[in-house]
Amino acid sequence: MKDLKFIASQLRKPSGDFASTIAAKMNDGNKPLYDLMLSSMGLRDDDSILEIGFGNGFHFSELFSLKKNIKLYGIDYSKEMVEQAEEKHSLFIKSGQLFLREGNSNHLPYDGHFFDIVFCNMVIYFWDNPEEHLNEIKRVLKPGGIFYTGLRTKRSMLELPFTQYRFNLFTVEEWSSILRQNGFKVDKPIRKADPGLEENGKRVVLESVVIAAHI
Repeated sequence: MKDLKFIASQLRKPSGDFASTIAAKMNDGNKPLYDLMLSSMGLRDDDSILEIGFGNGFHFSELFSLKKNIKLYGIDYSKEMVEQAEEKHSLFIKSGQLFLREGNSNHLPYDGHFFDIVFCNMVIYFWDNPEEHLNEIKRVLKPGGIFYTGLRTKRSMLELPFTQYRFNLFTVEEWSSILRQNGFKVDKPIRKADPGLEENGKRVVLESVVIAAHI
């Protein structure tokens, strides 16, 4: 039980000597969801984008390859993840394409109406009060901006034993309803079954979902 609690706490906020290990695990497990997110976002040249909870930024290079002159801002709750991402992607930072900060999305350190797109993957499970975060996302989005949520279906997440520890799980319908209650217009979710993965000797098939919400 202690191991599962520890894994859950590290997924919430990678820290200490285990941060690199958990980042690698998250990268492998979440790649199908990132692939779906990157293919679903309506990116345009010159967009200003905010990612909440970017981990070590393993996907940054692919995102920058999609359109010209993208500026990507990132905020992450983990000091270790910010440091790793800064080290791995120093060239993007030096070129003025990438801007990373440590912090929490219930208090975003950006001006209002600043971003064309805000997105996050596997982050909403750690928002104890989603309204605080959604209000901040609405504040920093430009008129007509879009917030993309990447998540896995609740049914498939319940196959992972560590999610019983401080994970706030939502069905797609529940999260869509929360978005609407907080002033967003919600598109039809985009779904895709992931390849299977092994978790404690058990084969688990997650289902990735991307939800676009407009202000």
